[in-house]
Amino acid sequence: MNKLLLTTAIAAVLTIPACANHVDKIDSDFASLDNDNDGLISKVEADDDNIWEHFSNIDTDLDGNISRVEYDTYMKLNTGRVAEDSEITESAFKAEIKKFDRIENSFAALDNDSSGYISIEEADDDDISNHFGYIDTNNDRRVSQYEFTSYINKYGKDVAEDEALTTVKNK
Repeated sequence: MNKLLLTTAIAAVLTIPACANHVDKIDSDFASLDNDNDGLISKVEADDDNIWEHFSNIDTDLDGNISRVEYDTYMKLNTGRVAEDSEITESAFKAEIKKFDRIENSFAALDNDSSGYISIEEADDDDISNHFGYIDTNNDRRVSQYEFTSYINKYGKDVAEDEALTTVKNK
C-alpha cells in the first residue's frame, strides 16, 4: 500500500511540470478581458479566452471573479511562463502605472454625483480608470476619498499631477 501511494505521489509530481508546458499562455491584457468594464474578469468573460486554463490559479479569493490585483499578482509571479509578450508579462503594478495617464482631477471633480465615492461608471473614460483597481483597496467597486488620498500620497507624481496632486497635498 505504501509503495502504491509513493508511486502515485511521484507520478503526480513528475506530471505537473509536463502538463504545465501544455497550458496556453495568456495573450490578452486585463482591460481586453474585462468585457463589461466592471473591474473584474468573470468566468463568462474568461470562458472564450486562453485565460480560462489559469482561472482557478488566478482567482485566489475564490469569489468566481479575477480582480486586477489578482491578475497582476499572477502575471508577476509567473513572468515569462504564462504571458506571450512583454506588455502582458510586465503587468506588475510598478510597470503598469508608468503606462497610465496620471490622475489630473481632484476627488470632488471625479465624484460626479457627490456620493462620497467614485464609482466605476464615474471613473470610466477618465484618467483614473486604469488606476481604479489599484485605488479600490477594499474591492467594493468604488473609491472612497480615503482610498484616493492614500493612493496619491503613497505614489505621488508617479500617479497624479495638477489638481489631484495639489488637493491631496493640501489635506
